[in-house]
Amino acid sequence: MPSFTKNAIVESFLRIVGKKPLDKITVRDVVDDCGINRNTFYYYFRDIYAVLEEICHEVAEKLPENETLSATLTAFFRLLYDFAADHPRTVRSLILSLGHDGLERYFAADMDRVIFDCLLRESGERPCSRDYLRRLTAFVRHAVFGICTDALRNDRREDPEAMLCDLSRILDTLAASLHEKH
Repeated sequence: MPSFTKNAIVESFLRIVGKKPLDKITVRDVVDDCGINRNTFYYYFRDIYAVLEEICHEVAEKLPENETLSATLTAFFRLLYDFAADHPRTVRSLILSLGHDGLERYFAADMDRVIFDCLLRESGERPCSRDYLRRLTAFVRHAVFGICTDALRNDRREDPEAMLCDLSRILDTLAASLHEKH
């Protein structure tokens, strides 16, 4: 469980990134906003970008374990969508500051682990090669993250439930293909 101070740093970061581009935010901005000293900030984080890494890691930790690929990634979509609803300016600023690829990099390691595990489980009795699963993992991560960031970039104009339904159908089809010979 993160400490009160660590949470205060994260909340300050979220407030500030909603007001200015990520590359313009300094440690001084965050410490001034949350009323701590620089040493306290550096006790928890090595730099501003480590705060963003922590936020992304916390989102990934909320993903269900031992679920289907579809259930896991629709949960990821819902988590991002809910985060965007709570922090719309922050998300818009992060997408503008980092772009799709830059933001995806912060989620990549956690997402790859989760997706790979789901695909491995779903391949069941017809195990696929690890190389094939790694390529499929990268494909799924890029696709799902792209759908998520496109939806967020479009200011939530699309119905999230319809998007979740479509995403779930796509992922179920993909999972079913794992039972074919590769």
